Amino acid sequence: MRLPVRDEALEALQRDTYDVLVIGGGITGAGVAMDAAARGLRVALVERRDYASGTSRWSTKLVHGGIRYLPQLDIGLVHEALVERGLLLRNAPRLVEPLLFVLPLYRFLRHPLGLRWVPPHPLLQTLFVWTGLLTYDLLAGRHNIGRHRRLSTEQVSEMVPVLRRDGLAAAFGYYDARTDDARLVLNVLATAAAYGACLVNYCSVIGFERQDGRLTAAVVQDELTGKQFAIRARLFVNATGVWGEQLERLTGESPAVHIAPSKGVHLVLPRARFAMRDVAVIFPETADRRVLFLVPFGNIVILGTTDTGTGPLESPLPEDADVEYLLDHANQYLDTTLTRGDVISAYAGYRPLIRRGMVETTAQLSRSHELIEHENGLISILGGKLTTFRRMAEETVDVVERRLGRSPRHVTARLPLAGRHDLERVVGDVTRQAAALGVEASVPWLLCAYGTAARDVLELATQDPALARPIVDGLPYLLAEVVYACRFEQVQHIDDLLERRTFLAFVDWHHGLQSLETVSMIMARALHWSDVQRVSEVARFRHRVQELFGAEYGIAVELRAARAALHTGGGSG
Repeated sequence: MRLPVRDEALEALQRDTYDVLVIGGGITGAGVAMDAAARGLRVALVERRDYASGTSRWSTKLVHGGIRYLPQLDIGLVHEALVERGLLLRNAPRLVEPLLFVLPLYRFLRHPLGLRWVPPHPLLQTLFVWTGLLTYDLLAGRHNIGRHRRLSTEQVSEMVPVLRRDGLAAAFGYYDARTDDARLVLNVLATAAAYGACLVNYCSVIGFERQDGRLTAAVVQDELTGKQFAIRARLFVNATGVWGEQLERLTGESPAVHIAPSKGVHLVLPRARFAMRDVAVIFPETADRRVLFLVPFGNIVILGTTDTGTGPLESPLPEDADVEYLLDHANQYLDTTLTRGDVISAYAGYRPLIRRGMVETTAQLSRSHELIEHENGLISILGGKLTTFRRMAEETVDVVERRLGRSPRHVTARLPLAGRHDLERVVGDVTRQAAALGVEASVPWLLCAYGTAARDVLELATQDPALARPIVDGLPYLLAEVVYACRFEQVQHIDDLLERRTFLAFVDWHHGLQSLETVSMIMARALHWSDVQRVSEVARFRHRVQELFGAEYGIAVELRAARAALHTGGGSG
């Protein structure tokens, strides 16, 4: 499970001509590159920052049908997402895992699951929601994970001891799935690379060359060196998410759709604070008629998400109001009181929602996607959601093939991602290999992140025993992964490693800072950094931590004040 060597890929981009150049290295662009390459097209992909550095990393980490879209009667989207959920569970085992969701219903609820109207009597409300869950199961059809079921108060207490019991009218359990979103993107990209796609990160499109009204090349800039060059292609796919309108303008045309970025914020909290089993919880109502999820991952849980207005697209940040919103709403459903002192970290990202007509809030916008064919040779695929990326890619590549004079053929519905074919066959070997190194606790993470390539990560640790230990004690990420990421996953900066190849910056109370010197030394050797560059990279990451969390441990009591101090020279690092 490897990406191309970046320097070699850069040479190929300047030398070769491609059938299609995909612009954008999030889940949408990765899916298009994989589908097109698997159909035998010559494919290139560029991403102006790191892969999955935009929307694709900042999700709730769910692969789901979107139960909250049922009250909006977005039946088509829910059905499509449930089918895609089933395909991902089959094609990406261990990376995408089924998970039971606990849905409690309380007598004080007025609009559970965003329903505009529910019967006033609790028993009728319960019947209403049961009907919705039954519909959810039926829409999944043969791809369903398991049937929903009624849960007793005792079962709820056993699964989630801190969940509020007073006022509980009923509770249900239903199934969806979870994933590591950035690792999903990387696995899809590695699959594209296995079929010959040429992939480069930190390479931004700054313009286009045209002939007779058609785009013939994209003018790009290597963000690491500043060098500019042209990539020649027959067609171009705009998969840049919230930046989709900006890219359309670079072609000299007015944007065909309007994107309404919606900021979603999540909190990362210690799982021990909840003493919960490996089940997720859906808090069924908020003040703005949304739902919140509490999703376990190893030793942490993720609480989210918000739906607020836009801000600077380049670096969305959680704000104090976002943190308080999530804590306040979660506390309505808990027998304990969460405070900012419980928050390990917080993160924010923008959903690329498509605005069609007049709506009151972004919460009312659909997560369905828009596919636009431009006369100049650009094809824009915008909107959508993480779960439906494969279907979005399939539709996009159908258009590409037709415009290239080929008959479309679908190949990805049964295509295992890189490192996922026959994965269970190697689990025993990986477990024994890890046991010999004393890192058995890392096996679930390694199989999730790398699939069969977990053996390659552990082989690095076998060759150099100094790499056979965690980056941070108590977390599953190994120092061997630092070397692997530098050699095979196009890592260029420390945050690429600690935010996207792993999630360490967000699950460690110290955000990786206590291991920063060790990590930077390993990366310096692997990437041939000078001493000056290594020191610069360390300072860059320290500044990133202060900007994100306002503190070097947990999150700041007042994010706004901490960031103001940082930018006026009063902060550390």
